Amino acid sequence: MAQFTEEELQIYKAKIRRMPLPKLRDELLDVINDPTPERPNIVKTRIRILENREKRYNNVKRKIAAKQKQPLPDKDGFKHFLFIIAATFAYILIEILFSRDGFSLITKFNLGRFFGTVKYFPTIGIFGWYTYYIPFFRKNLWDEKKQFFKDIPEFWLRNFKIALSFASFLFFFSLEIFSTKTYNGVFYSGNGLPAYIIATGYLISSTLYIINVFFPIIKKFRPNYGITLIAFAAALELIISKVFN
Repeated sequence: MAQFTEEELQIYKAKIRRMPLPKLRDELLDVINDPTPERPNIVKTRIRILENREKRYNNVKRKIAAKQKQPLPDKDGFKHFLFIIAATFAYILIEILFSRDGFSLITKFNLGRFFGTVKYFPTIGIFGWYTYYIPFFRKNLWDEKKQFFKDIPEFWLRNFKIALSFASFLFFFSLEIFSTKTYNGVFYSGNGLPAYIIATGYLISSTLYIINVFFPIIKKFRPNYGITLIAFAAALELIISKVFN
């Protein structure tokens, strides 16, 4: 039975430490039939150390990749979104108030009619800003060499303008339902409790959807065109129509 001196084993260990994992596996095949277990044990130990190290490295790599895929909160985008909605409201309401029938409209103010009108304002503001004002400012005022203006339009405006338009519509539509106590939809029309249930569903889902766009919680519920929200609204109305009809 062959014996290795301590010095020979130390030299062999130093040699093994310099080998990458694929070569170590080849080396194990060469020494696995040694009459003594010293060299196979040295190679096996080194393989186990490198495999554990590789496993830890891959775990860290996966965690980093997962974090990079997770969208970050967009506080500035949220402020920009609210500003566009507020500016649109202010502009249109000022136009109405200073129109020929402005005073008459004030004296005949009706909350339900008000929400029925303003539910379209967010869509007007979002697409007005995206299709008219941004191209105008980019052409006449903005310096494209500056990074700030290269980032315009912002991420939410590029990717979620349709989804946020629909979510905003549902939000104000729910307020209209609460104020009129009546719901007129595609699959169901009625008043009282069914209307309140639909309005509550619309209010909660649209609010959570808007929050989730800017402060991501569940990525798969952030489709660019608001498909999830549309499907929920249709399903809720169908359920109510089946239950109360």
